[in-house]
Amino acid sequence: MDEQPFSVETLGGIVTCKVEKGGGIVTVQIGEVKFHSQSIPVAGPPREVLNEDIFIGGKGFKFCAATVGNPHCVVLTDAPSSVDARRYGPLIENDSRFPNRINVQFMKVLDRKSIQIEIWERGAGYTLASGSSSTTAAAVAYKLGLCGSDITVHMPGGAISIQFRDGFFATMTGPVAKVCEGVMMNEMFGKKFQQ
Repeated sequence: MDEQPFSVETLGGIVTCKVEKGGGIVTVQIGEVKFHSQSIPVAGPPREVLNEDIFIGGKGFKFCAATVGNPHCVVLTDAPSSVDARRYGPLIENDSRFPNRINVQFMKVLDRKSIQIEIWERGAGYTLASGSSSTTAAAVAYKLGLCGSDITVHMPGGAISIQFRDGFFATMTGPVAKVCEGVMMNEMFGKKFQQ
């Protein structure tokens, strides 16, 4: 039996989640993807950050930037690789045009319904899979007209489905797996959550 939807408060706002298929699939209404430089943020004049050039580490790239509550730089490439993510990801993450640092996705469009990405997360490093990275990369592919509104994102850690409705409001659906178990102390949440 499917569970009832529930809400989770994130730094990007409140998202609605639903556990489906006996706990093996989760659907999350992520919210609106925004491309404006002041929302992300990206230095320079106010604008949508689309198809801009960056030259870093001796190589030039085309990129777009977006946010779903955290900043992302989607680099367009014909051959995303873990090698490039590890080499250029930290350089892009710390580039001065991104005042809060930035997550980086190296993206290839496979067809009108699917993309492939490799991920470098700010402060964490090379990452096998990410929901916000999948969402923003898919949003860029949709925004540029390279894909339709329903996109499968392929990552080394698996695939996830992203759907866009009413512009750039995103819903993410994908498999989940238990990877650890632990206890969280009240001190972790600060006074707001303590009784």
